[in-house]
Amino acid sequence: MEAIFGVLWVPCLLCFIVGVVLLVIELCLPGFGVAGCVGTLCFGAVIVMQFMTNNPSTASLVSLVMALIIILLVAMLIRSIQKGLLFRSPIVLKEHIGVSASVPAKPEEDLVGKTGVVVTPLRPSGTILIDGKRVNVKTQARFIEKDQTVTVIASDGLDWIVE
Repeated sequence: MEAIFGVLWVPCLLCFIVGVVLLVIELCLPGFGVAGCVGTLCFGAVIVMQFMTNNPSTASLVSLVMALIIILLVAMLIRSIQKGLLFRSPIVLKEHIGVSASVPAKPEEDLVGKTGVVVTPLRPSGTILIDGKRVNVKTQARFIEKDQTVTVIASDGLDWIVE
């Protein structure tokens, strides 16, 4: 190795290996590019160390290898995106949470005409107690204090309008 990297062969080899590993990690794991930037900086450190030891041919070779590795990783990333392999990764959430867009036109039981006691202040929405059940209601833009008696006057989808 000393014949290739010169006097600084140990730090150059470590920086080169760490750079390759970090670029592969950047390709495989989602992130903000930190691993890719640090990997590229490791390659740059190898190049700088080679120029410092008056070994420009090795610095050129490392630059070429670095460019080839980056081109290979970008090609793998593009292929993965085209085939959808990245989205089949175990780190990507696979469960689909379905949300029903249908809302019943009227609530299950008819409360129009019933009276209840205000549990939370209605400003304009809150909760009342009718027949031992808590019901979410709203007023017609009016504030009603707690412990007042109100009457359900209409239904607006899932909301009850009180007065």
